[in-house]
Amino acid sequence: MTAAELRNVFYTYSKGTPFESAAVTDVSAVFESGMITGIIGHTGSGKSTVAQLINGLLPVSSGEVFVCGKNIWEDPKKMRQVRFTAGLVFQYPEYQLFDETVYKDISFGPKNMGLSEKEIDERVRDAARDVGLDDALLEKSPFELSGGQKRRAAIAGVLAMRPQVLILDEPAAGLDPRGRREVLGNITAYRNKTGAAIIMISHSMEDIAEYCDKIVVMSDSKVLLSGTPEEVFSHADELVKTGLTVPQVTKVLCGLKAMGYDVDTSAYTVDKAEKEILRLFGGEKKC
Repeated sequence: MTAAELRNVFYTYSKGTPFESAAVTDVSAVFESGMITGIIGHTGSGKSTVAQLINGLLPVSSGEVFVCGKNIWEDPKKMRQVRFTAGLVFQYPEYQLFDETVYKDISFGPKNMGLSEKEIDERVRDAARDVGLDDALLEKSPFELSGGQKRRAAIAGVLAMRPQVLILDEPAAGLDPRGRREVLGNITAYRNKTGAAIIMISHSMEDIAEYCDKIVVMSDSKVLLSGTPEEVFSHADELVKTGLTVPQVTKVLCGLKAMGYDVDTSAYTVDKAEKEILRLFGGEKKC
């Protein structure tokens, strides 16, 4: 089921001024429930603008944005509800923690939804569990938490609103490998539990390859490519030309291809690359 959609969307920054620039040009994209869709692109390609357009933080210059089948700009007075439905987690969201305790911080969104105290409590504790935070941490100041715990608390604040579309801008940026795995694993678990549509912006091709079901590639304010990771990373040369990179394992396979080996360069994870290399050289995986 389609959870969010952009139809022929344009957005221009500083329109009508000498600083006018096109951020998004005729972009059409579909984001399905139950899927993690990655948005990748070079700096200034328009990917973060797309995220803010879906959430309604930015108004379209032209075109249409749909969330759960409704044009979000049909009735601008209902935009508050749109932001409960399409939750946006900004890059480095821990910088937006502000309340006395982790509990109060996570409860901010549900309170603004007008929920009862009982339901707020249920949502806060569910969201904390969804991101791997112990109940004992809920009464602590968010500023006493570790960097990874702060990131999870900030994400929990959006999950507590139970969005049907969850948009994350670089959710694992700045985290160590363990922290990355935990945060991205929690996001995947939330998708599995709720069937929500997850939209994830990332510069890490490894993260995109491992966790995403679909990829949208932005370049110069437009959609360059869209498809499964296998389909997108099979265009390695095209991605590199736009200033992007590909997963390291894909680079290895492309190197073998350049050396004359008949290798399928569309593999994008370590497991897939391993199978392709074993096929190529006639080996068997050892236990």
